[in-house]
Amino acid sequence: MPSEGCSRSQLLFLLACIREWVSGQGGRTLVVKTAPSCYAPSAHDLCHECYLVSGFLPNHTYSNHYIPIGNEDFGLIIEPAERRRLVKGKKAGLEMSWKTGPIDETVVGFLRRCSAAHGYECAESLEKLANSTSLNPGNYVILTAVLHDKPVAAAVMVRVSDTILYHYTSGYLPEYRSLSPSLVLFEAAFAYARRENMALLDLGISLDHRGHGKPSLSRFKERIGGKECVKIVYRAVLA
Repeated sequence: MPSEGCSRSQLLFLLACIREWVSGQGGRTLVVKTAPSCYAPSAHDLCHECYLVSGFLPNHTYSNHYIPIGNEDFGLIIEPAERRRLVKGKKAGLEMSWKTGPIDETVVGFLRRCSAAHGYECAESLEKLANSTSLNPGNYVILTAVLHDKPVAAAVMVRVSDTILYHYTSGYLPEYRSLSPSLVLFEAAFAYARRENMALLDLGISLDHRGHGKPSLSRFKERIGGKECVKIVYRAVLA
């Protein structure tokens, strides 16, 4: 909920108006999905209080990770073991390429191939995103890790704002797991965000393809410098 420049009373009034309008349209419940708290910590705290006072209760609270973009290189913020894996991949010949959107069928097809190789279906939301990137193609960054001219991993990043880069999705071919191509992707994303004077790289929540929590993914994000914050989904029952 946008809150910059808004007082507590103004936000409470806005939420009351939204509840009244939705109820008037016959709605019985209202769900609000918020941005991660790291985007604007002070605004998050104010909005959280206003949601609770207005009868919106946390329905889901997710663990979200992000990397602050500072002056240190990516290789210095990640754990030593990850640093060794990153160097190993580069020595093996992994190289990076990147471009801004739109997301074409080649990218979608490759990510679907990666998903299938890991034994699960690629999210339908990827195709929906691909269809929408033509509106603001400059907000989408496609990163590709290449080994001897062959794509082995790819990631789609979204410029949420001038200061935030969000990791939307990524994938890699499992036969190249030993080269840790995901590390090269995140190093490139970090470098892009730093070059663009952005404040943080949002790594997102850690769920598997079924929507269940994935602790191993959370630990990986922490090993590459990720800090934890919350992402809350609120729900209100309307009278």
